[in-house]
Amino acid sequence: MNKARWAILVLVAWSGWMSPAADRAGAQDGARKEPSAIDQLTLQQGLVADRYAKLEKLLDDMARIEGVTNPQRAALLLNALRQSKENLTAVKLDSLVRLIGQEQLNRALENQREVHGEMKALLELLLSENRSDRLQRDQDRFREYIKEVERLLRLQRSVQGRTEGGGDPLQLADDQGKIAERTGDLADRIRENEEGGDGQPGEGEPGDGEPGDGEPGDGEPGDGEPGDGEPGDGEPGDGEPGDGEPGDGEPGDGEPGDGEPGDGEPGDGEPGDGEPGDGESVDGEPGDGEPGDGEPGEGQPGEGQPGEDGAEQQQEQNPARQRIEAAQQRMREAQQRLEQAEREDAVQEQEKAREELEAAKAELERILRQLREEEVERMLALLEGRFRKMLEAQMRIYEDTVRLDKIPQDEQDSRVPIPASRLATQQRKLVVEADRALSLLQEEGSSIAFPETVSQMRDDMQQVAERLDAANVGLVTQGIEEDIIASLEEMIEALQKAQQDMEQQRMNPSEMPPGDPQDQPLVDAIAELKMIRALQMRVNTRTNRYARLLDDIDDPTGQATDQELIDALERLAERQQRIYQITRDLVLGRNR
Repeated sequence: MNKARWAILVLVAWSGWMSPAADRAGAQDGARKEPSAIDQLTLQQGLVADRYAKLEKLLDDMARIEGVTNPQRAALLLNALRQSKENLTAVKLDSLVRLIGQEQLNRALENQREVHGEMKALLELLLSENRSDRLQRDQDRFREYIKEVERLLRLQRSVQGRTEGGGDPLQLADDQGKIAERTGDLADRIRENEEGGDGQPGEGEPGDGEPGDGEPGDGEPGDGEPGDGEPGDGEPGDGEPGDGEPGDGEPGDGEPGDGEPGDGEPGDGEPGDGEPGDGESVDGEPGDGEPGDGEPGEGQPGEGQPGEDGAEQQQEQNPARQRIEAAQQRMREAQQRLEQAEREDAVQEQEKAREELEAAKAELERILRQLREEEVERMLALLEGRFRKMLEAQMRIYEDTVRLDKIPQDEQDSRVPIPASRLATQQRKLVVEADRALSLLQEEGSSIAFPETVSQMRDDMQQVAERLDAANVGLVTQGIEEDIIASLEEMIEALQKAQQDMEQQRMNPSEMPPGDPQDQPLVDAIAELKMIRALQMRVNTRTNRYARLLDDIDDPTGQATDQELIDALERLAERQQRIYQITRDLVLGRNR
């Protein structure tokens, strides 16, 4: 036993002596094996390069798969792949691995910035397929903002009129507080949807500030309990100096400038220093002193500290929200004046709140107009590109039809049917393209003559396909093909003119047409009338062409007896009726 105990003690002592040495050796081995920061960066950059190479292969594979069912998406994917190859993005990513491994970090950083820009452009291209849908959603959202501002304006005018008429100050103060709360809800919604900000004003507000409180039509603004949304009670401005006193949360607090409790009004006191609707952010608007935290700019995305470029940029990006928050501050001021029975001062604040709301509405309408312009520009470019491709294909079909018609009559039965059938197949592909263009125009909805032109052109294409299937390549078929070509050329010209007009308006905003921004048409009334005139002229030309096919050209009654000619004349009569209908719709403004 003694020997055994001694052996154990020796083993323990030896282990205790060896452990620190082993730990030190292990630590040294670990230190030697642990990769350096350069090695880690090289590895990470290599992983990015590998993933990008897989992305390029995926784009190629998806383009081939989509080419069968969705040629438009396949073309987009191939365009993205071509852009990536032309930029040599994959090659640059591989070179970045070598540069980092060689510790040429300055050059690597410059190349990384360049590759980042190329990847961003590639992403925007891939997302462009759904851009039209996003534009429509954005427009719908801004229309809702404008409707809500209009409701707030009606409510504000109502409470201002009652204030001027000598209503009960306490009841008016309660109603004004509810309008202010609803105004803050709108500002929060815009911040969340358009800026994605957290820590918004209005967090923890009493009554939860649902926009439904005080719906128009109740007669009085708001249904909440008296005291809901009292100044300082968790409302914007909470935690600011004054704690609900006049001037609380006004942009004058803590800002460069006077800093007097009552002086720091939006726009530096009076509307006029920053005229409502001018679209420019003005010094002293909320945003340099955002409601909600007492710290200017807090709660906005980005740094946004007072006096920093981030806060100024944020102001410029969101003038509509700034105006709405300024209106809310004015409403709070008016509420406090009413609680103190200072009726005249309250009316002044209410008037300023109304002016801020009107400026916010003007700014929202400006943004909506920009979204609509982008939608129209995209639609015009898309249609022009589509019609150009259709024109090229139709020209080839026409030239081949003329060539077949020149084959001697005694050889046509053997040499015409097969190539004419191939032309018919190509013509039916154009019918599908015309259907897609027609769907786009009908969905857009602001044009009358363009959809009708495409519809008639599509019918002509179908008629040409049927005639080519029957190996009929004569003058009538060629005449219809000429009408199709003329229609495409006229539409391309009209689309080009519309794009030039939009460019001119962008360079000269004073030439912007008046009216609701959402009513901006795809093409103007003059272009519509030109298209209708072209439709009528083609009907006239075709009528004359059919007249020459009569058995007796000199017959004064011009009565057709051939059944095929009778069917053609019936289709022409239907076309004339549609031209009359769209002309009437244009006069009555049914496209708006």
